Amino acid sequence: MNINIILILMILIFNISCKPNHLNVHSKVDLFRSGEYRIGLYKNSSEQLDPQKITHIIVVGSAVKEDSDQFFQSGVSRAQRYKELWPDHQIVLMSSPDVKGTSDERVFDKYNIAVVKRVFQKFTAPLLLNEIGEFEKIASLDFYGHASPWAMIIGKSSAAFDPSAHIEALKQLRPKFLPDAYATLNGCNTGFYLAPDLSRGLALPVSGSLTSSMFERIESDGFWYKEEDWNERGYVLSNRFSYKTNQSCSDGLCTRMKSSRANYSSFWGTFSEGGLSFDKFFCNYENNNDGKCERGMALSLLSFPSKHPVNLDSNKDDYKEVVYDWLCSTGKGMSYFRKCVYGIQDAIARGDLVYQSHPTNELNCDFHSCHAKVICKYKTTGDDGPIPGSCNIETVPNIAAKNVATEYLSLMKGFVSIKTQ
Repeated sequence: MNINIILILMILIFNISCKPNHLNVHSKVDLFRSGEYRIGLYKNSSEQLDPQKITHIIVVGSAVKEDSDQFFQSGVSRAQRYKELWPDHQIVLMSSPDVKGTSDERVFDKYNIAVVKRVFQKFTAPLLLNEIGEFEKIASLDFYGHASPWAMIIGKSSAAFDPSAHIEALKQLRPKFLPDAYATLNGCNTGFYLAPDLSRGLALPVSGSLTSSMFERIESDGFWYKEEDWNERGYVLSNRFSYKTNQSCSDGLCTRMKSSRANYSSFWGTFSEGGLSFDKFFCNYENNNDGKCERGMALSLLSFPSKHPVNLDSNKDDYKEVVYDWLCSTGKGMSYFRKCVYGIQDAIARGDLVYQSHPTNELNCDFHSCHAKVICKYKTTGDDGPIPGSCNIETVPNIAAKNVATEYLSLMKGFVSIKTQ
């Protein structure tokens, strides 16, 4: 072959593999890429993204080729609630699923997500922020995936998003979000730094976990249970509780994520010093007591797959059941859940708000932080990241925990506010 032809081919291959390619989904160009991500629409007749339409953005992180598609299913469960609540809104799903044993394309196809954009580049933080910035009326932002206390894994080869490293870029995105918008970060330990930092950047209520974030599946009694608590006799093939109509589990609509009721003990270390058994909301920005924080919190629970679907027309008692589901963990029996519900009710009735729902030391949280610092050992050479397994948390004993009762009151206050707007 002529040497000039060889050089031309090499240049073409370099241009294909090293530059960002925003290509049609049917494109066959697929050479030497190190990653890719897709953007899809959930149950939308349009084949194009509409930047002017009210939009709910769901980001599903990488399963790093080690896990199933349960992150993706959890995102789809939230998407279904959005579609029922606001049929005219646009539900956008961004993901590089990277699921074990299958391709990204098959994951999107399996759950009937219409791919409208495919990018032949690893899904990195700058690209995520650029994609979010394409929309002018964002109502919500949800993340489902792996996380450390310092970053969310959004793309292939551990492409990560640390909000603290992008505060100025996040501030530029503030006008893109609607006044009562919110974000939820569904992943392990997202409440230590990630949720407060994202809240600070976007000036929105953001929820995060102060322990592991676990998969839950709905059972025949209408309650959701973690894998360790599943009961074979309660196994269902469809979900007749969480949505307006009966939905098949094969469509991914029987899985969600929720905080563990035990302290974190996994890859990064053992946080025996404390935790929190529910996903905590942070409003880590200048709060003018205008109710924005509480309204965003309350709106988020409308789309939370729960015991039954609630909406803006629901009564206070129905909404209250979803609040208890958000705040209280189930166990192998119902006694654990009921104890939490009664504990909240008694704390409010007494007026002191003291009730400890977490089984060990409960972190002392407010809207800005949980006043706990993650401490790790670091490598002395090469990579300066934390040594896996070496981390714990630095905090103080909380002898009069008020977290869960305070959060309950904020959620109920927000619900009253959004109903009277």
